[in-house]
Amino acid sequence: MRSPFAISHEDIGALNESQAFCVLRSYLARDADFCTNHTPCDPEAKETFILHRDILHALIMPVVALFSRASALASAALCTQKSEDLELAFAGEARGAFLCLQCFITEELDWCRTRGCPACVVTATLSTESHIRLTIAASLLSTASVASPNSSPASTPSTEEPCAVNRALPPLPHILPALRTALSLDPFWKDEHDNWPYLLSRATQLSAGIQGLIAECVNLESLVSSPTTERPSQLQKRGLTHPIVPFAASGQAVEEKGVKLRKSKLAKRQLRLKDEEVEMMRRVVLQCWARARVPKQVRGEVLGVGKSNRTRSLTCP
Repeated sequence: MRSPFAISHEDIGALNESQAFCVLRSYLARDADFCTNHTPCDPEAKETFILHRDILHALIMPVVALFSRASALASAALCTQKSEDLELAFAGEARGAFLCLQCFITEELDWCRTRGCPACVVTATLSTESHIRLTIAASLLSTASVASPNSSPASTPSTEEPCAVNRALPPLPHILPALRTALSLDPFWKDEHDNWPYLLSRATQLSAGIQGLIAECVNLESLVSSPTTERPSQLQKRGLTHPIVPFAASGQAVEEKGVKLRKSKLAKRQLRLKDEEVEMMRRVVLQCWARARVPKQVRGEVLGVGKSNRTRSLTCP
C-alpha cells in the first residue's frame, strides 16, 4: 500500500532544508510504529508515510495549539469552564471557526495530533470532508500574510538547540496539488464532480475565520493579561458590612461620588448575544407549544428543567 499523496522531490528537498522542519521530524521519529495492517509495507512506502505524517503534523498541530490557546483565553475572559459557553468570547467568522475547530478537534483528537500508525493518519486525511477542509485551510493559513500559528512548532518540546536555529516552520502549500490529485484518484471522491472548487471555497472560508480568531485572541490576550490596579492598603480596605465613610473636620460625613463604571466592548457584546439567545429560545418554545404535542422529556429540556447530555458535533451544533 502506498501513500495517496504524491509530493514532488523538489518540494521535499525544500522542506528538508528547513531547520525547524528537521527538528520536528527528529522529534516525531520516536513515534513511527505501524499497525498490523501496514506493517507488511515495504521500507520505502513506510518512509513516505512517515514523511507525509510529519507534513500533516506541521500543518494541523499549530491550529490545535491555537484552539487550545483560544479556549484558555475565552475561559479566562468569561470566567467559565463550560466548553459550550466559550464561543461567546468571539464573534463573526472567528466564532464560526472556533465552533468548527471545537467540534472537529473534540471528535478527531488522535488524528489532529497525528497519534498512532503513520499510514492510518495519512490515509484518514481523505476519510471525510472535514478532514480535507481542515488540511486545505491549514495549508492556506501557513502562507497567509498575517501572523499565523505556524510561527513555531508548538508541539515540539524544548530541545538543546543553538539560539541561531530558525524555529519557524516554512510555508506548506505542497500538500494542495498532492491532495487534489489524491482526490481525483480516490475511489470515492473521484465520483464527485467538481468537488475540488467546493472544498477549496469552504476551506478558504475556514482559513479566513481562523485568521479572525487569531486577531481576536490578541485582543483577549490584552484583556486577560492587563495589569490589575494597585491594591489598597489594609487600612483602606473596606468590608461588605462596614464600609469606610470619610468625615470632615466638623465631624459630618462627606458625600463622596463613586467612579462611574463603563462597560467594555466584550461585556456589551456578551449582553447582546445573551438577549439574542433568550429571544431565540422563546420563539422555539412558542413554536413547540403551538404546532406540536411536545413529550414530557423534551418539554423539560426546552424549559430547562431536565438535563441534556447531548454534546456538540459537526452535524448537530
